[in-house]
Amino acid sequence: MTRFHIFRHGWKVLGAAFVIFLPLIVPEMKVHMATEVLVYCLFAVSFNLLLGYAGLLPFGFAAMFGVGAYAAALMFNHLGGAPLVVVMVVAAASGLVSALMIGAFCVRLGGTYFALLTLAFQMFFYAVALKWRSVTNGDDGIPVMRPELYLPGFGNLSLMNIHNLYWVTLFFVVLGILAAYLFLKTPLGNAVVCMRENEERAAFLGYNTYLTKLTVFSFAGLLAGLAGALYALFQEFVATTAIDANMSFAVVLMTIVGGTGRFSGPIVGAVFFMLFQDWISDITDHWWLYFGILFIVVVMYLEGGVSSLLNTSLIKRLLGRKALE
Repeated sequence: MTRFHIFRHGWKVLGAAFVIFLPLIVPEMKVHMATEVLVYCLFAVSFNLLLGYAGLLPFGFAAMFGVGAYAAALMFNHLGGAPLVVVMVVAAASGLVSALMIGAFCVRLGGTYFALLTLAFQMFFYAVALKWRSVTNGDDGIPVMRPELYLPGFGNLSLMNIHNLYWVTLFFVVLGILAAYLFLKTPLGNAVVCMRENEERAAFLGYNTYLTKLTVFSFAGLLAGLAGALYALFQEFVATTAIDANMSFAVVLMTIVGGTGRFSGPIVGAVFFMLFQDWISDITDHWWLYFGILFIVVVMYLEGGVSSLLNTSLIKRLLGRKALE
């Protein structure tokens, strides 16, 4: 095995170990931040299924994220005895159903029309969340009480403990990211990429492009709904900020800055976005301005996003010429 292969697989093992044992080696405040980063990683991965692999840019993708968050919050409040897994499944299913409703209209279009129509739907859901105060409390939001999680052999684990919440969030996020990875390895995932490259040729080869786009849009909505439920669990509160335009544009920035050309791109982008926000917001209240400048630089000069800095050719240069031996 070459030095390159040892390095490539070694850092993956070390990275996985660090993520798993992170609550034991960093301060509690950093564990809070890491938990939030995990949620956005899943959200960005679900978005990248559309932008990076299907070639679709939905400006209103936060609609499914917000629906999942509200679904989870309502279940936590009105069905306090419901198992956590059931809440997560229902929230993910609500994201799937909302994506199916939106996608049935939007995926018939392409380009600017698709992007703006998804934004219109997202604003519709935002208006519902804002005005239907008897259910959502409007912009006052819904408080969420974290439940206890029963695990055989461990008993009841309180999710008020941030360490327990981190590991539970990590479990669902890894499950969601793994589902996205396996989806792309299926014939349907290959059809999505084929359609992105040339939709007319894909249709000529016999693919139903409408159903293919609707399927990937719905599956992305399912993962976004799951991310929204984890967001509600972490924040202990859900308001219209979970479904507004800022949330939609934040995930666009994360994904593009990280890089849409590789599966790990949105994960790198979400981590980079949150760390940069945490650092620069301590210096100035106008951190969006500086992130906007960074976004422009990445788009103009770093085609593959931040994750492209970790490509194999760069690693090989760092290891030296003998890396290939």
